[in-house]
Amino acid sequence: MVIISVTNVFSYYHELGYDGQHHKWYIEVLPTNLPTEQDTKEFFSPPLPYLVPSIVDKFCDKSIEFDLIETNCSIVYGNAGQIFQVFLLLLTFIVLCKIVEIIFPKNNEFANATLLIFTFLPVTYKSFAMIRGEPYVIFFMFLLIHKFLLIILKKEDVSNNNALKVGILFAGLALSRQWGLLLYPAFALTWFLVFRVYDFNFFKKYSLFLTKAFSTGILLSSWFYLSLFTRYGSITAFNRNPLTFSFNNQPYSFYFEFPLIDIFTKPIRGFDLTNKLIPVLYSDTWGDYWGYFILRKSEPYANFDIVPYLGRVNLFSLIPTMLMLFGILYTIYNFKNLNFEQKIFYYIISSCILFTWIGYLWFLIKYPNPSKGDTIKATYILSLIQLLPFYLGNLMNKINKKSTLIYKIIFLSLIGVSAHNLPVLISRYFGIYT
Repeated sequence: MVIISVTNVFSYYHELGYDGQHHKWYIEVLPTNLPTEQDTKEFFSPPLPYLVPSIVDKFCDKSIEFDLIETNCSIVYGNAGQIFQVFLLLLTFIVLCKIVEIIFPKNNEFANATLLIFTFLPVTYKSFAMIRGEPYVIFFMFLLIHKFLLIILKKEDVSNNNALKVGILFAGLALSRQWGLLLYPAFALTWFLVFRVYDFNFFKKYSLFLTKAFSTGILLSSWFYLSLFTRYGSITAFNRNPLTFSFNNQPYSFYFEFPLIDIFTKPIRGFDLTNKLIPVLYSDTWGDYWGYFILRKSEPYANFDIVPYLGRVNLFSLIPTMLMLFGILYTIYNFKNLNFEQKIFYYIISSCILFTWIGYLWFLIKYPNPSKGDTIKATYILSLIQLLPFYLGNLMNKINKKSTLIYKIIFLSLIGVSAHNLPVLISRYFGIYT
């Protein structure tokens, strides 16, 4: 994971990412000022993901000013931001391993299946190679899941110190990307969980803990959203004008069309997948639908010969995809038979997935673009996607209990899919700095 990520850092120029130029201009306005809509169309994005590269940029500018070095500061601060995100990915993986040990202690079958899929999700490497907020959302989300598990399981107390720590993590979510706000109600729902399973004394203490944690998070992050409200009249300001919410904002094809031939032969933009929600998300999760990481469309770098391979990636990835979907159904069906730790965990992540999906769907309907569908990107719901392997792991654990042989056959097939998909994890934008 680290080797591939570091390779991408030094082969993928950050300005080539989604709206890369606008993220660049955001970085260059910070850290002394917040950008306006005249500076960048990413003005609505919270500043935390841009802080490290912006500080490096200012040092680089000063070094050039005093003739200390001659370099392209965009490459320097871009690499600094990307390396920091690789560090976040490594920390996220460590936290994920700790979570696995809490919910399925000493269960190698669950751990191996879950961590394998998490490690080989192509959208993770694509997203972490770009300088943007979703990697930070992932990092804070997993830290919060881990912390809430420990507190609800009474392995840590509901102290003021923990309320402060959780509040800081909530603030980190809100200041990373607006998607992070979608996770607030998911963690708030743990209040009902504690109400149901614990006595009134602990429930009262937990209610106070949640109040303090959310208050701290809102207090520490509200300055940014107040600035948006003051300048643009909304804390959810965006660079497009919203429509009144109506499912009719999007055509029928957005919701219900699944052109299977194109999904497995031409899974890139410009063909029959345009603005079709699930096919685009699927192709962008396992491949490079938008052509920002693997597929290069401009001469002399064009590599359209890779498109059939991306189609095969989509085909082979049906195996882990179906296992994740069946894992969700199995977890819901078998929820009553899970142990206490597992029930708490799946309650939390199911809430995170539900609110992220509802919020993202609301966004797509409020800001439609039927001719392009350019807001349908798997990176935007990376926090949802990275929780799905836990359902696959739960199903695989059940399969192992029924038949070790079948488990091994399926696990070997997942290894085979991961090996086949390995090239998708590595950027093809080598040496391109324009």
